[in-house]
Amino acid sequence: MGDIKDVSDGYGRNYLLANKLAKLATEGTIKESEALKKKADTEMRVAHEKAKEIAEKAKDIVLEFTKKSSKSGTLFASLTKEEIATQLSKSIGGKVDPDSINLKEHGEHIKQEGEHMIEVELAPEIKIELKVVIKAE
Repeated sequence: MGDIKDVSDGYGRNYLLANKLAKLATEGTIKESEALKKKADTEMRVAHEKAKEIAEKAKDIVLEFTKKSSKSGTLFASLTKEEIATQLSKSIGGKVDPDSINLKEHGEHIKQEGEHMIEVELAPEIKIELKVVIKAE
């Protein structure tokens, strides 16, 4: 977004401009590009600060779930990233994306009752470790 490149006339005119993938580098478009970069920078900083605040709130949270399981401790319906994200979102008062949850050695689902450590990436370079406790119903 907003990069200025020098390309051949034919490529620029016949492909980039024709498919609206680029604009000519005029004074107006250069200023627009700089404004977009500043806005994106500001939004990134605000999101990073908010993620730091959420990380402070969430560092002592223990998520507890109750699931039906067999006598050996295997869950009949495994615990998914979506369920964890929903519960964590309620606990911290913010939105957590299920794709930001890393269940480590469990893969996509947790299939055993007990205590499990998971990792949540709230923003680039901001990760928290959470304890998830699954109890039998």
